[in-house]
Amino acid sequence: MKVCVYGAGVIGGILASAAERAGHEVSVIARGAHLDAIRAKGLAVVTPESRVVSKVAASADARDFGVQDFVIVATKTPAFFEVARGISPLIGPDTLTGFAVNGVFWFYGDGFSPPGVTIDMKRLDPEGLLHRVIGAERSLGIVCWGGGEIHEPGVIEASRAGGRFVLGAAMPQTNARAKALVGALATKDVTFEHAEDVRAPMWVKNISVIGNFGMCALTGGTIAQVHADPPLHRALVDLSAEVHAVALAHGFTTLGFDAGKALKNPGTSPHKPSMLQDLERGRSMEISSTFLIVQDLARQAGLKTPVLDVVAPLVAARARNAGLWSD
Repeated sequence: MKVCVYGAGVIGGILASAAERAGHEVSVIARGAHLDAIRAKGLAVVTPESRVVSKVAASADARDFGVQDFVIVATKTPAFFEVARGISPLIGPDTLTGFAVNGVFWFYGDGFSPPGVTIDMKRLDPEGLLHRVIGAERSLGIVCWGGGEIHEPGVIEASRAGGRFVLGAAMPQTNARAKALVGALATKDVTFEHAEDVRAPMWVKNISVIGNFGMCALTGGTIAQVHADPPLHRALVDLSAEVHAVALAHGFTTLGFDAGKALKNPGTSPHKPSMLQDLERGRSMEISSTFLIVQDLARQAGLKTPVLDVVAPLVAARARNAGLWSD
């Protein structure tokens, strides 16, 4: 299978490495010093237990690789429109495209209509470019549990061994092909799972990470530092509860969130979430696909979100003032 990963950052690099080790012909779209290092030395993924170097083709131009069987988009969500303008050489009539991203999928409302709620996702595809160029019918969501940092070009420092990735199709008619991909990508150290409705694991992750994104970006603290501060941890859990309420309004009733348990079990990770890393390193911040779209979905469901309504504009202002996001 020909697999191209568009965006070879932490998550993209881990996925590219896994696909290469699963026996596929892998290429990556990267740029700058990171691209140069991958070309010269290969793509290295370093975990607490191992260092694996994968020899993958690398370029800044999708035209160098031609039509693929599977394209994984692992850029930041603000780059999606740039991706849509450059991805066409990789897309053939049978190509599947997976989005390994933070926040809510741009195709969330396609083929999905919870009772009593009208979903409007124009914020994430305002001119319909993603729908025209890629289309929901060929798209998959990839929910990622794993992370890390890049301190050296060409080297992904993963925060833990392997990682867990849940795949599912935007539209039900594509789910059989999505399920087949799970088997094709399996490796001994990276877990791939299939979800009949990928929106469910998407909400599970969002309930967990949106609070960390907001509180860490505003304070500059690690996850452990924020969770160790009782008032901050309380606000974080309240924010998670509001995200959970939106998921409940959309019919996702078995996500396993319990605010009481969350308060009694603060996080201990010493790592900085990706949103804080982006802020500190001058990279585009994923404000629209995390905070603002959840606000939109809450309003569409008739829900009040008082904590989100304070945190979202504060994080958006910080990103805007740093030149890392615009309305």
